[in-house]
Amino acid sequence: MMRQKERNGEMRSQYRTVGLMLLAMAGLFASPVAAEVDLIATNTCLADRLAEGQNPSSCVDQAHQRCLTTPDDMTAAAVLCFSQARETWRIGITAEMERITETADDRIAAIAGVELKYDLLANLMQCDRMEELAKVGSDATGDQISRQRAQCDASASGLAYLRVRLRAESMQ
Repeated sequence: MMRQKERNGEMRSQYRTVGLMLLAMAGLFASPVAAEVDLIATNTCLADRLAEGQNPSSCVDQAHQRCLTTPDDMTAAAVLCFSQARETWRIGITAEMERITETADDRIAAIAGVELKYDLLANLMQCDRMEELAKVGSDATGDQISRQRAQCDASASGLAYLRVRLRAESMQ
């Protein structure tokens, strides 16, 4: 009986050690370069820029600040950060399109959907163009090109979010 208690105690200790190691590893992967795009802050930025008569596209760069300041030698972390940002923009776009669908008639909502589709496609086509030009006409490394592509894709989604947000606001 005593031997069994000792084994149970040893196993608990091993599980605790493994658990602490997993938490430490999770901390490594949840690095400070996580995107954390704040849609509320972006909406505030958008309203402020419009009120000041300024171009609101800087709100996207502001939202990507953590990704943009990732050290050059951390390409994978930067690409992940921009991918997370792009996903947040996608969630925001979906929410704004749902708001448009709820508040506008079907025809207007359909028009907004078509405009969104082609806004995003046009932005992503520019990302394709920039990537291809970088591959054939620059000395950029594969890592640099990957990082630039991820940044461009996230920015394309961010700009599409700003446009759909403006459309949703105009229908209120």
